[in-house]
Amino acid sequence: ELLAEIEADAGLRAGLRPYQKRGVQWLWTLRGLELGGCLADDMGLGKTIQVLAVLSMSRLKKEQGTDLLVVPASLVDNWRREIERFAPQLEVLIAHPSRMPSSELRKLPKRRVAAHDAVITTYGTAMRTEWMKAYPWRSVILDEAQAIKNPGAQQTRAVKALQSRWQLALTGTPVENRLGDLWSIFDFLNPGLLGSARAFSRLSKSMASGKQGYAPLRRLVQPYVLRRLKTDQTVIADLPDKTEVNAYCLRSKRQAALYGQSVDELKRTISELEGIQRRLVGPDFPRLEHGVIRALHRLGLAPRRGCQTQQNGQATDRSFHHSLLRRLA
Repeated sequence: ELLAEIEADAGLRAGLRPYQKRGVQWLWTLRGLELGGCLADDMGLGKTIQVLAVLSMSRLKKEQGTDLLVVPASLVDNWRREIERFAPQLEVLIAHPSRMPSSELRKLPKRRVAAHDAVITTYGTAMRTEWMKAYPWRSVILDEAQAIKNPGAQQTRAVKALQSRWQLALTGTPVENRLGDLWSIFDFLNPGLLGSARAFSRLSKSMASGKQGYAPLRRLVQPYVLRRLKTDQTVIADLPDKTEVNAYCLRSKRQAALYGQSVDELKRTISELEGIQRRLVGPDFPRLEHGVIRALHRLGLAPRRGCQTQQNGQATDRSFHHSLLRRLA
């Protein structure tokens, strides 16, 4: 029955690709076991639509409860549009000051929340809104979950205080700078799996110098992390052909002359360097950098100055960027 629903695109107004169907099955399995998971697919492989498939299946099965999606403020509208496009059957409440007065948001009735399949909020709002921490969510889903990589941050502590039966993290970079990022995400997903922060720090240091390296840690977290890259053989066959559009922007006579002059200047500057400085640029880099910036200014490519003339009484920008935009329009 589960496979049949997934094969039917989980009730979405979209066709799931084969690797996305496998992702939905993986998510639904973890959800049924109440084991937190990290969907770490490469950007552009459809993490959002896989989550919407899970929410849609929950509605099809008439499950009780409300899911909470915590996203960066810049992605609230993106989630709204994706839901309207692919899963319009979902009843979604956007709990954010941009959609309702802060006074109303702070005292949102429990029955109003329960009347929706999902609530979308931001990390900042979740941190400031006390009732969200007390509400029994069906699941808490974090988009751009690297936002909780700092375990001592107030935002991270607020998110980890949310109560739910299942936790899901979406991130293309589960480890951004250090292994502590991974520990913090897993402390949200499956508390205790990687031990305390101090114990994990000691363990990671010992693994760094051990014969097996980080292989034991990889084996431990592997069941809870699904990561596919666009270059994976199991994914690349499912992707549509790449579409390439070449946009050409020719230089004006004036720009061509200035370009030639600037190239000659830079060649002369480089030719004056000797020995290792010529290979590594060395202390003369600021002079070269200044020459490049000056050349860009002449060509009208520098951000703070354009190359303008008067045409029919109006200023016209002749920079490459504006010319390209006019061609594309």
